[in-house]
Amino acid sequence: MSDSPRATALARQAAEALRSLNHATLGPDGISQPGEAYDVLGDLSLAVSRIPQALAQLGRWLAAALAAGQLGSSNGTDPSVAVSGAWMFISDARGSAAALAGNLSLAQQQLSAVSGSLAEPEDQP
Repeated sequence: MSDSPRATALARQAAEALRSLNHATLGPDGISQPGEAYDVLGDLSLAVSRIPQALAQLGRWLAAALAAGQLGSSNGTDPSVAVSGAWMFISDARGSAAALAGNLSLAQQQLSAVSGSLAEPEDQP
């Protein structure tokens, strides 16, 4: 049994989870404490750091399927051109994901000592 339908479903779940996160962080009720921002940055860094492996595996699958003669083209062109182009963008995306994960981790580190305001609210007696 192939894991392809499972992989597709998981990718869709990841996309939906990010859409939900976008809604959850919208507006003043989205994040209420610096620790929440810290946690979100850390979890996003971890999630994004896992993308390069998935992309490499997709690229390897495409190369193997092409080599095995399992790929064709709906417009009659040689699929190797499309696979080669896809591999180039996949390689770039792997680097971008690694850089994004690193930047998210650095942003999280910047917040490690940040806490809620120490000032007393003005409307308190």
